[in-house]
Amino acid sequence: MSRILKTAVFMLLPLLLSTTCETNRGQLIPYVDVNINLSIYGDLANLGPEETMLIEDVGASGIILYRNSYDQYFAFDRTCTMWPDHTAAVEEDDTFDGVFVCPECGSKFLITNDGGGMAISGEAVYALVQYNTYLDGNILHIYN
Repeated sequence: MSRILKTAVFMLLPLLLSTTCETNRGQLIPYVDVNINLSIYGDLANLGPEETMLIEDVGASGIILYRNSYDQYFAFDRTCTMWPDHTAAVEEDDTFDGVFVCPECGSKFLITNDGGGMAISGEAVYALVQYNTYLDGNILHIYN
């Protein structure tokens, strides 16, 4: 085999391997442009410190909004990082506050300022996708 052919095979092999479903598991969450504004006194009036709120029809599978304190918010996509093509978004665990579970694979994620959406049990090893948040007066901006 010629040197050029060997080099071409060597360079193309990682590309071919990276397109399989198995190597993409837990890594490829569909990119969706997120840019929403919520009123603290309107949209988020019932969200107290250390509570979560689900926002539908935003992000890849919806957003989990966690209010840490009066002026600090965290936003996570509801897409499970184990199987991004799941049709069901992660849901709040009935047993533990701040824990969300994938209804399809059972992976659990911790939603707090310290947890950062990290996977805490199940097959998933990657944290939920986190979006940026910025509080400007009485408007919370969530964006990527």
